[in-house]
Amino acid sequence: MKPLLPLLVLLGSGELSAAPLAQDQVIKVCAQSAEWPPFMYTDKASNNKLSGYMIDFLQHSLIERGLRYTIDLVPWKRCMELTQRGIYDMMTDASNSAERAQNYLVSKPYYQQQLVYFYDKDRPRPAIHAAADLNKVRLCGMAGYNYSGFGLKPEEVETGSQNLAQTFQKLKHDRCDAVPERLEVTLGYRAQGVVDFEKLNIGVGYLPDLPRSTFHLMVSRNVVYGPALLEVLDEGIDKLNGNGVAQELAVKYGVPGAELPRPKSKR
Repeated sequence: MKPLLPLLVLLGSGELSAAPLAQDQVIKVCAQSAEWPPFMYTDKASNNKLSGYMIDFLQHSLIERGLRYTIDLVPWKRCMELTQRGIYDMMTDASNSAERAQNYLVSKPYYQQQLVYFYDKDRPRPAIHAAADLNKVRLCGMAGYNYSGFGLKPEEVETGSQNLAQTFQKLKHDRCDAVPERLEVTLGYRAQGVVDFEKLNIGVGYLPDLPRSTFHLMVSRNVVYGPALLEVLDEGIDKLNGNGVAQELAVKYGVPGAELPRPKSKR
């Protein structure tokens, strides 16, 4: 069987030799069980079929290259652990950090989100005017999430919640003062009827000093065809941004800022 890609460099520190992808390779993907609308969610109007920006991206980047994939919804922290071990080949929709760059092969960014914070409007608004003020108040977040984009250390955010609904309930019960989060996915949860922050009388605070957070696909360093898979994903990202499909998907799913600048041509 002819390989899809040529043999690549050694993987990681050299424990595994890299291998090519076969034409009929089945890529094992995990995504968070809490879902990630509008990027990935179960569409109730289509018999709970998985839908969203990321699902369409996989169709364009994997299926059109002759690869197949399976996708499992797993609690996010466990999804990361299983991908790192090589039980899954890759995971979706992850922000990057120095630690993650060591643990996974990180794709190019394929969309971005605005970093904001949420607060309980039934209590005095916390004194947060910029990102530097976040660590001066009590913060709630979700297990396994990366808050380095907010300038926060892991110990500065209480992350006992498994989903956004639980996190917002902690906020409403005065167990924290603010919830650092991504705006677009929170709007996605509201649109899907999962959790509506406005009905909970929760307000949005903006952090204009922070850049938009980029999101990536992350490939296990413990699968032999990991580098080849990463190359396919990066090529898919470049292609979708170069031919306008990324913008079409952004409009389809209501994803502001999904299209990133087109790759510069090599000279």
